[in-house]
Amino acid sequence: MPERKQITFALLGFGKLGQGFYKIWQNKKDQIKEQTGYELILTKILIRNEHYERPKNVDEKLFTHNLDDLLNDTNLKVVVDVIGGIEPIFSIIKKLIEKKINVISANRILLASKMHELSDLANTHLIHFLTEPSLGGGIPVSVILQRDLVANQVTELYGIVSGVSNFILNEMTDNKISLNRVLENPDIIKMAESISIIDYEGSDSAMKVSILAATAFGIDINYLHIYAEGVSEITLQDIIWADHFGYELKMLAIMRDHAECFELRVHPTLVPKEHPMISVKGEYNAYYIKTDLLGEYMVYGLGVGTEPTSSLILRDLIEIGNRIYNNPRRQRFNFNWNNKRVMDIGEIETSYYVRFPCVDKPGVMGEITTIIGKHKINISSAHAEIGKLDNKVIGYVHIFLEKTRESHLYSAIEKIKALKLIQGEIKFFRILDED
Repeated sequence: MPERKQITFALLGFGKLGQGFYKIWQNKKDQIKEQTGYELILTKILIRNEHYERPKNVDEKLFTHNLDDLLNDTNLKVVVDVIGGIEPIFSIIKKLIEKKINVISANRILLASKMHELSDLANTHLIHFLTEPSLGGGIPVSVILQRDLVANQVTELYGIVSGVSNFILNEMTDNKISLNRVLENPDIIKMAESISIIDYEGSDSAMKVSILAATAFGIDINYLHIYAEGVSEITLQDIIWADHFGYELKMLAIMRDHAECFELRVHPTLVPKEHPMISVKGEYNAYYIKTDLLGEYMVYGLGVGTEPTSSLILRDLIEIGNRIYNNPRRQRFNFNWNNKRVMDIGEIETSYYVRFPCVDKPGVMGEITTIIGKHKINISSAHAEIGKLDNKVIGYVHIFLEKTRESHLYSAIEKIKALKLIQGEIKFFRILDED
C-alpha cells in the first residue's frame, strides 16, 4: 500500500462550483487516498459574508470569513480559488502567495486579467500556481501544451472553448430553430455557472483565449483586448444558408503565431462539414493544435459543468502533492513572455462568406462583384438565390472570397451599402482556413 501523505487545502468561495467540488471531493477522497497515497484534507472554506447561510451538510467549523485563519495556518499547503471575480480575490491570492501557499485557480476572469502579475509573483516566492481548472471543462489543455508538447513549437491553436455556445449552435443547426427558442431550454442554465456564462458576446471565450495565449505562446493580453463575437447575432437564416453551402457555424477561438505578431480572435466561424470539429456536439469542447514536429493534434472532452472542472482541481491537488513529496526540486513552469504584438482584427487575412440581400433584378450581382474587384479582393464563387425578408420576396447574392485582409472587406462593404439595390443587412462570416 502506498505511503499516506497529507495535502491540506482550503477553498476560496463556496458558490455553485465550490459546493459541487465539495460533494465530489467527499465522494472521491477515499478512492484517491487508496490509489495515490495522498490524503486530501480540507481545512477551511473562506467566504465573503459572515452571515452566509451555511449548507447543513458541511461542517460549520470549516467556514471562515477571516483571511488570517488561512495566512496563519502553517500546515496549509494549497488554496483553491473558486470564488470568482477580480477583487477582493486578487489581493487575497497575492497575500497567500507571499506566504508561500500553493495556488490552484478556477477563476477565469482573474487570470484573464492578471495572469502575468500572479505568475511572476508565484515564481518569485517559489510556489506552484496551476490554472488548468480556469479553462472549464475536462480537457487538460494547459498540461498538454506545457508538458506533452514541450519539444514542439505550437504554430496554431483553434478550438471550441465554450460548451454552452456549442450547445446553442448545435440545437439551432440540428433542429432548425431560432436562438430565442434554444434559450428557452432549461438545460442552458443548468450548464452555465450563471446566465452571464451563456457567452452571448464571446467574453467568456475571450477569457479562455487570454489564458491559453499565455500558456501556448507567452502572450500577456487582457481578455478585454481580444476581438470577440458571441452567438447573439446568429439567426436561423444564417444556419440554413451555412448548411446549404456545405458548412456549419461553430464558435471558434483562433490563435496563430505569425513571424512578427500574433493573431487572437473569437467568433462564430464557418467550418466545412468534413472537418473533424463538426463532430464536436452539445456541451463538448475540442482543441485543434498544429506544431512543427507533431503536425496536427486534436483533443476532445466535456466543456462545462462542475464535474469536469472538479476533476481538474483534484488532478492539480495530486500534481502539487507529487511535486511536494516526490520531486521537491521540480522546476515550476515559467511563462516565456514575449513582446510580439497582437494583430488588430482588420489586419487578419482569411477567406469569407458574404450575403447581400438585394432587389431581384438583372445586373445586381455584377454591380456588387465590380466593387469587390476594385478593392483587389478575389472572388472564389458567387451565387444568386431568391428568398424572403420580412415576408417580401427579394434576391440574395452569396459571395465566397479568397483569403483577403479584413479591412479591405470592410471598405468594399461600405461602398456596396450605398447602392440602392441593397435591401437589408449585409452579413459576413469568416471561414476556417486550413493553412
